Amino acid sequence: MLGDEAYPLHPYLMKLHERNSLTDRRRNFNERLSRARKTVECASGNLYSKWRIISKAIETEVELADNIVKCICVLHNTIIEKQGVERHLTDVTVHSKSVAWERRGRLPTEAKNVRDLFALYIEEYPLRYN
Repeated sequence: MLGDEAYPLHPYLMKLHERNSLTDRRRNFNERLSRARKTVECASGNLYSKWRIISKAIETEVELADNIVKCICVLHNTIIEKQGVERHLTDVTVHSKSVAWERRGRLPTEAKNVRDLFALYIEEYPLRYN
């Protein structure tokens, strides 16, 4: 999941590096994370504008709410395909790579390790548009 500065950093919730500790790798990571967050926010806005049921809490059982959201996503994508909207998606292949962490002072937290691994991946595999 992606979050902004207001959220805490967790292994499952990525947020930007602090501005006072930016290296080239971290700046690049911040730019890519910001771009991803904006894309998700735009997609959420599109869904919200078309499917008003998600404008508030869906007052039903969790399983039914989950199915409603999945159906909305399928219907939304079907409408996009029928309207002929061109998609600009890039196929991405993830290569497994071992990363050795440097120890300087205290050990980094698991969340920082995850964020650093993403930053390293972004540096090693920059965006290539097809």
